Amino acid sequence: MRRLALACALLIGLDVTGSTAPAQSPTDIRELKLREWEPHSMLVTQATEVALPAVPVLDVHNHLGGGAVMLTHERVAHLLAEMDGAGVRTVVNLDGGWDRRLRETLAALDEAHPGRFLTFALLDFEGIDDPGWSDREVRRLEEGFRAGAKGLKIHKTLGLDFRYKDGRFVPVGDPKLDPIWATCGKFKKPVLIHTADPGAFFTPLDRHNERWPELIEHPLWRFHGDHFPARAELHAQRNRVIGRHPETTFICAHLANDGEDLAEVGRWLDTYPNMVVEFGARISELGRQPYSARRFLIRYQDRVLFGSDTSPDRAAYRMYYRFLETDDEYFDPAAGHHRQGFWMIYGVFLPRGVLEKVYHRNAEQLLLGPEARRLP
Repeated sequence: MRRLALACALLIGLDVTGSTAPAQSPTDIRELKLREWEPHSMLVTQATEVALPAVPVLDVHNHLGGGAVMLTHERVAHLLAEMDGAGVRTVVNLDGGWDRRLRETLAALDEAHPGRFLTFALLDFEGIDDPGWSDREVRRLEEGFRAGAKGLKIHKTLGLDFRYKDGRFVPVGDPKLDPIWATCGKFKKPVLIHTADPGAFFTPLDRHNERWPELIEHPLWRFHGDHFPARAELHAQRNRVIGRHPETTFICAHLANDGEDLAEVGRWLDTYPNMVVEFGARISELGRQPYSARRFLIRYQDRVLFGSDTSPDRAAYRMYYRFLETDDEYFDPAAGHHRQGFWMIYGVFLPRGVLEKVYHRNAEQLLLGPEARRLP
């Protein structure tokens, strides 16, 4: 009887002396904000650490900055240390710019450390309304290629930010850019083009949006509304450009920004032989559909490039290796870039032959050709 009385006392908030004690409110948990919810999975699963990749890596999508002021000896030494620690042989820097900035970037990276860095040029969209803009940028780009730039980077600002003087968006398919694409084909230099963004960025920011925490943190990444071009139209503009310029290779960034629909990306690859894709910052998309992702990566193993879109960091690279090389289940990919959704991912354990192509062979063939044999 004494034990029963003690149990009852504890249930109603009494101590053993009979005094009352404040009971925890059963509604406290209702005050927890969803962004603060960090559940610990009860699954007992395999956790594989892949410190180094199965074969050396060439990362085709990275942003290291440009110019002598940014690329100091100390900063470059740090980048190399992280690359060495992660087994990354070569990184493509997409921030080369043009003119003096490009020359300084090439000197600090490509020329100072042969084989470790490959720099891409950029366009200057200032004055695109001017009649001579295309000729100006073609001359500038040719100079950049002759100086050592290995390709051209196009940001998503083409189609979503750059405007004519009358306020209209400059479309991806603007005819003024045709001479630019043709120049890249003439010099056998690829265009790494970022068009549109994930599907959730073009939908209302409501309770159905699967990326709402990310969009709240980055409101400028939202492109929903009649004042922005439709995502499908941006993709269509890009694809028409690719079709008009079969002699130019287009590396479509972030799985062509349609990683939610790999079947559609596959149809584009089947349609345009001069199109390839890279998966920088998209293992969150691939890893939540591991069966489809594995089939896609194996089927298009000659058309997929490794990209990270994350400044060289060995922990981030190792998340990519875990995804690509293991059959680990239900793990958090946030360390590979940043949190992009509430879901976990699964590894796709690619065969070694596929890994070799994705990790470096495809990119070497595209960016270096015969020079690939001279890489360290």
